[in-house]
Amino acid sequence: MAIPFTRQILSNGLHVLVHEDHTTPLADCTIVYRVGSRDEDPACTGLAHLMEHFMFSGSDHAPDFDLTLQKVGAINNAYTSQDLTNYYIVLPANNIETALWLESDRMAALSFNQQGLDVQKQVVMEEFKETCLNQPYGDLLMHINGLSYQKHPYRWMPIGMELSHIEQVDMEIVRRFHNNFYCPSNAILVVTGNVYADEIFTLADKWFGDILPGMQNPHHYPQESSATENRMKVVEKEVPADMLYKSWLMCARIDADYCAYDLLSDILGTGQSSYLYRKFVVEDRLFTDISASVSGTADQGLFYVGGRPAEGISIERADEALTQYLTDLQFDSKLSYDLQKVKNNAESIILERNLKVEDRANTLATGEFYSRAEDFADERTGYFAVTEEDIRRITETMFKRECGNTLYYKEKRDK
Repeated sequence: MAIPFTRQILSNGLHVLVHEDHTTPLADCTIVYRVGSRDEDPACTGLAHLMEHFMFSGSDHAPDFDLTLQKVGAINNAYTSQDLTNYYIVLPANNIETALWLESDRMAALSFNQQGLDVQKQVVMEEFKETCLNQPYGDLLMHINGLSYQKHPYRWMPIGMELSHIEQVDMEIVRRFHNNFYCPSNAILVVTGNVYADEIFTLADKWFGDILPGMQNPHHYPQESSATENRMKVVEKEVPADMLYKSWLMCARIDADYCAYDLLSDILGTGQSSYLYRKFVVEDRLFTDISASVSGTADQGLFYVGGRPAEGISIERADEALTQYLTDLQFDSKLSYDLQKVKNNAESIILERNLKVEDRANTLATGEFYSRAEDFADERTGYFAVTEEDIRRITETMFKRECGNTLYYKEKRDK
């Protein structure tokens, strides 16, 4: 079932979408900015993520953002991806104007205080240490993405490439980044829940209408050429076991083939009934675990396959067996059953994902970011349109021995 909504675009370029649901006492205010780690300078990565944190440091008229929301019974959070930054507030619907006021104030009047920046820099650096340096395999995606992308800024992750990039950030860098990207022409506002569209449009114009549009960001990035080589990297770290990770370039999230790639990843590597698990964990016992996934980015994404070789199995042997299997992969008549199974699972996930008002807001906001919200209001249509021929076609095209990327993430052993 599609998510019904109404759209209005303010004169300053802000997209405002409203989904009414009068069965709940709650409302969600989500604002997505078209800025992620792909918009950073390679010498100053992690800035979009730092900006996400700094946005909670207060604005001119609300110096304590969280305390103001707590007073009206709200919860809030945010996340940064390679493509976008998402902020959301869930609160009793009769307090929705407070959320709109706060979001407009930190868009137009963010308080650029040095103490707040110092605190958030420390928080982000500690997060970098915890997730990337002190956690086993924490920097795995950094390595595989850096290997897979040679031109596109997807080669680094939102957390950043290194601590020094965050350490060097000063207030002028933060102010310039905010001025460039945190403006109405670069934003999408979505309100869902027990609200009325006409009232929300009036409030949106009241709180956001006078903010200057800001600069028009082209969001053009250097694209990867068709992969014609097999790249490889070896990393040695103090981890419990070796990890093999492989990737292939695939289409963008908006592409018609995206759903086919996503379903293929489920057929191959989601759960114990998946092809790779049955072949390499249960039958051949070459891996202790193995899985597949897709990145789903606005530009060309990645199809991942990764797993841990079983005890006594070298990573080289495991790699050769996996590569040969994928290169020679042929589907039999059972594909029809397996494809329907993963379609049903995808439908279940989509329905569950849209149960809450905040989830529906996220679906509409990200859909509007990629193209138009109506293209994503009922994602089931795209998944159920995938055919067996689609699965066979992308499999034959993608898994060519000469166009993959391979990461050997090895346990560091004493010489």
